[in-house]
Amino acid sequence: MPRKRVKVPVRKAEDEREDRPQDAPEEASPQAPEAATNAASPKGEQAATPPEPKGEEEASAAASQEDVTTQEETVDINALLEEIETLKEELEKARAEAAEYKDKYLRTAAEMENMRKRVEKRFADEAEQEKLRFLRNILPVIDHLEMVLKHSQSDPEVLRQGVEMTLQEFLRTLEREGVKRIHSVGQPFDPFIHEAIEVVETDEYPPGTVVEEVQAGYMYKDKLIRPARVRVAGEKRG
Repeated sequence: MPRKRVKVPVRKAEDEREDRPQDAPEEASPQAPEAATNAASPKGEQAATPPEPKGEEEASAAASQEDVTTQEETVDINALLEEIETLKEELEKARAEAAEYKDKYLRTAAEMENMRKRVEKRFADEAEQEKLRFLRNILPVIDHLEMVLKHSQSDPEVLRQGVEMTLQEFLRTLEREGVKRIHSVGQPFDPFIHEAIEVVETDEYPPGTVVEEVQAGYMYKDKLIRPARVRVAGEKRG
């Protein structure tokens, strides 16, 4: 039996595209990004190397920062060590100066103590010498008194004259030592060197004049040893 030929209508590709919905997007081909990259690159040149991951850059930056920090800490430690060495040298120098000053102080204190002792001994020796000299000057007075006593048994007048001579010798001895007797009779009353024990009415002396010396006063150079006790003239009443 002979076969019959059946004609099947064949639709063109353009008709099939028209039949598809226009809103549906075309499926992206997996090779599209690569084709776009190759199209953007110049012909004959290889594609640019992709950038490193961001995590590696941060790690590199952190490592660099740590290196800088370590270097700064090393510099700070070195400077601190140098400063410590300088302070040690200054401390040793200060200790040496303190020891030197202490030695000088001890030496000076010892010298001052020795000088004080020498001065005290010198003044003590001079005082002893002055005492000896004064006693030697007193010895003639004792000799005069012994002579008076020896010769006064036979004649009272000799006793009187001997006592007067002894008194004059003793006053001369005091004058050589700088001691002088205050002469008061007939002098105006002076409260700095006189001590009034009585006021006497008299016409012989004007008022305020010393008329009698009860006890003699003495001066050592310009210093008062003892005031003279005196009687002073007053105004005579009617």
